[in-house]
Amino acid sequence: MSTLAYPPELQRLDQPLPAELAGSGHGWFNRYRRWPVFSPAWISGRTRIFGVVLAAALALLMLPLLALPLEDVPFGSLAQVVVQMAVPLLLGPRLAGWVRRQDLSVARETLALAGVMGTLVVAVLVFHDLGSEAMKQWIAERTGQVDERGQRKRMLMSIGVVVTSPDAAKAPETPASAPAGPMPLSPMARAMNGVSSAITTFLLAGGAGIWGLRRERAALASLARERELSRAQAERREAELKLSVLAAQVEPHFLFNTLAGVRSAIATDPARASEMIDRLVEYLRASIPRLRSSGESDATLGGQLDIVRAYLGLMSARMPRLHWDVRVPTELLALPCPPLMLISLAENAVKHGAEPKVGPVQIDIAARRDEDGRLEVTVADDGAGFGASVAGSGLGLVNIRERLHQMFQGRAALTLRARPEGGVVATLTVPAA
Repeated sequence: MSTLAYPPELQRLDQPLPAELAGSGHGWFNRYRRWPVFSPAWISGRTRIFGVVLAAALALLMLPLLALPLEDVPFGSLAQVVVQMAVPLLLGPRLAGWVRRQDLSVARETLALAGVMGTLVVAVLVFHDLGSEAMKQWIAERTGQVDERGQRKRMLMSIGVVVTSPDAAKAPETPASAPAGPMPLSPMARAMNGVSSAITTFLLAGGAGIWGLRRERAALASLARERELSRAQAERREAELKLSVLAAQVEPHFLFNTLAGVRSAIATDPARASEMIDRLVEYLRASIPRLRSSGESDATLGGQLDIVRAYLGLMSARMPRLHWDVRVPTELLALPCPPLMLISLAENAVKHGAEPKVGPVQIDIAARRDEDGRLEVTVADDGAGFGASVAGSGLGLVNIRERLHQMFQGRAALTLRARPEGGVVATLTVPAA
């Protein structure tokens, strides 16, 4: 199977290339380039274009022959040109398309494509040197272009400029007894003829498509990286938006209520009002720098617990019946922890566990490593439990779960369970590195 640096949906041979690569405004001549190299649509479009071009060239080649008598028209040479052009044009890309559909690795596919092109080049050269003469003889016999011995008449078809020496111009005519066969060529001329024939066959068979396929793969890989980067940036923006929503949700609930509590306590319990103000200042010092930035890359468990301690201290000042405890091993404090998740769980424990319950409430926060080495933080309360509070929409928990999925793709979780003695345990599990 192929191992490519781009997803399968970008390499399908039955779909056009992404618009970012193929561009727009393709005309009739280059429309086939919108498709992957050696795909069925690419082969069909390329064959149509090259077929029209070669047909036009062949028509131009035949124009001077219209003035010749029919018995002097080199039908055999024309047939040789047609075969040497049409076979690689029709067969090469289709064999290459078959190779692409085999889903080989990149290295094996490239080697197989080069083998297809090389085989066609060799086959055409062998035909040119060994098989074309038999075909010309067969055509000459059926068109009457043979001598009294049944051998085809010698004909020379040239394209372009023919350079001859003065001696060659005075050369005697070939005796009638000379054996029929191809016109003799010098070794250099034969070599140049073979090279030009090989190059023409290679290009007609689609050999240049091997380099085009390489560029296509590189462009698709680059496009996949750009799309992945754009997707990651979009997810990050969404996560930051959800983070700001979460921060906005956390702040007003306790901030406005705390200020209202301070105002009420000033007249009845000035000492408690002073303590609430001190706790509020402590909380704002711990939380505001983190609430105003995403901080996902450098957020640690210790930093998030500082916010939670300040928050619970403030809440216990407002509700003296609230008691809390944080027990976390020192070696875990430097581990990464997503921002604002623990404070949201602590707020839920206060809002849905402590506030609806009559009497004392305990909130305990602990952390450990689970059997897989992940960081596991629990926020447990012995409050009213599930269903006791009708306030809230659950948006905070939904945001936490969505952010965990975006950040860790299934390697993190948030679970809630009821305690047998009453209350709720919320467990946040994230990778420790």
